[in-house]
Amino acid sequence: MKVIFKMMLAALCLLSACSPGAGEGGRLNLKQVLTMNPDADYVELENGEVYTHGADWVNEKNLTKGKQIAEIEKGMASDLPVGTILYVSKEIPAILLAEYDGKTKRYQLAMGE
Repeated sequence: MKVIFKMMLAALCLLSACSPGAGEGGRLNLKQVLTMNPDADYVELENGEVYTHGADWVNEKNLTKGKQIAEIEKGMASDLPVGTILYVSKEIPAILLAEYDGKTKRYQLAMGE
């Protein structure tokens, strides 16, 4: 019985060591994004994915809009108005194109380093 307990404890330790946290790689949740930058310009989708605006390299890419994936509702975004349409980029699916009032803003998937 002690051997099984020790094996389960070792497996649990290994699994927890592999799970990503803020700054350790993987997708970041809204709490993690706001901890790193309380003034972040973000969009949070229904599935929990968080996208942020402001990376220079994103604006340097030649991107075209693909499939419409959402329309901004109250509470989904920090700076985008309700009714903004979100499209996934055809070239880089981890980038969203937000269109409103004749403007386009780009948001990248929030990832830890």
